[in-house]
Amino acid sequence: TPTLAMIDSPAPASDRLQTLRTRLAPLKEDPGSVMEALYVAQELFGYVSPESIEVIAEELGYPEAHVFGVVTFYTMFYTEPQARSIVRVCRDLSCHIAGAPGIAAAIEARAGIRNGQSTADGKLKLELVSCLGQCDRQPALLVGLDVHGPVDEADAVRLVDQILGAE
Repeated sequence: TPTLAMIDSPAPASDRLQTLRTRLAPLKEDPGSVMEALYVAQELFGYVSPESIEVIAEELGYPEAHVFGVVTFYTMFYTEPQARSIVRVCRDLSCHIAGAPGIAAAIEARAGIRNGQSTADGKLKLELVSCLGQCDRQPALLVGLDVHGPVDEADAVRLVDQILGAE
């Protein structure tokens, strides 16, 4: 699971690239491991950097264009630095009916941002997304890789306060 310590690591990018190479070693035998490799890169850098795409392509034996194509196809991968915490609010039907619009509005009001924006300090980004696959827990939201649900507006505001208070 990605942690703030990893993303905010004072380790130079070259050290993180070496860590990436080390963590990719067990994936070399699996031809379908590109997505897992991208998750590792994003965990280490906070996004999938051009340098990490080069390393993944080299280590797993794919053309860089293939790796880049996977990165840009899936919405969970980022090619630019992101906020430390990304809050994804499900906006599909069951979550919508259960109160997702109010939850999104509460997050926007508390954090002072709109959908797709990050706070000025880079601690939080809000994304309204399609189904999180948590219809049994609606309304649901995702903070990083942690699912929260069912949540109400007060729960969402508490999560925002925890994120914004985190150092």
